[in-house]
Amino acid sequence: MNNTLVKYSLQVIIMLAFLSKAFAFSSTPNEPVPLKPRQINLSGEIFSFSMPENFSTDMPAKDMIESVDLTDKRIFEKYQEFTLIRRWWDFKDKGFFAKDYGSVMMSMYIKQVPENSEYDILDPLGFIGTIIRDFNDISQNDTRKNDSEKPLTLYPDFYEAYKIETINSLHWFNYPVEEKVTNEFIINYAIPITPQHYFVVSFSLSPSYNVSTRQFIEEYGRPHINAIINTFTIQFSPKSKLPSINSQSIDLNKLIEEKFYSGQEPVKVNGELLNSLKHIETK
Repeated sequence: MNNTLVKYSLQVIIMLAFLSKAFAFSSTPNEPVPLKPRQINLSGEIFSFSMPENFSTDMPAKDMIESVDLTDKRIFEKYQEFTLIRRWWDFKDKGFFAKDYGSVMMSMYIKQVPENSEYDILDPLGFIGTIIRDFNDISQNDTRKNDSEKPLTLYPDFYEAYKIETINSLHWFNYPVEEKVTNEFIINYAIPITPQHYFVVSFSLSPSYNVSTRQFIEEYGRPHINAIINTFTIQFSPKSKLPSINSQSIDLNKLIEEKFYSGQEPVKVNGELLNSLKHIETK
């Protein structure tokens, strides 16, 4: 076999390998990867979780903060929240011309309750009231131009939008946020850590332009999110009040009914967000 034929054969093999990779579509997104355990020390309350390590290469992230002193007021000097970790994951088919389905961003942060707050976050309805008040403050300070006179971000400002989800014996408050501009659907899990602080894990789901939000959530986002949240545990310090509170069963719907439908306070309803919840379950 002469050199020309050998060179031609190698070119054909390389071209076939390239085409094989380019058109090697897969009917499913990236294969599930093992979860790696992590821990964050929140002034003696140890939060443990696991997450996949196949992070998006397009979105570099800072190292996770493994320990934070919540009594250090300097961490809340500029903002009432302190980010601990932020990670992105991409979902796409295999191959050079692979279809992109979207991405999921996970953020974990600590929020400080305002000193003048009238709410007790260790009380379920007080905790929801704290979150709603925070969202109202965000909405009032939103300087983005809105020609349509419709809210650019739909926050859950009615109590019925909040659900209790028990994960490894801990009661997490589950609630959605919908971004009209970016087409993001954000699923949040929150839990009090101290009487003055609460911990939030936020999953922002961003489908590609050719994938519906509902399809992306159900087929790609939810399995990824569930794999992470099912690992959530907190080892509380001996002085914490949370273990005894979390051991009690909470009928949130009953509490809401007793408080609002007995004439004590009116229920504020965000109808547009409520309609979105009817076809997208967050639990």
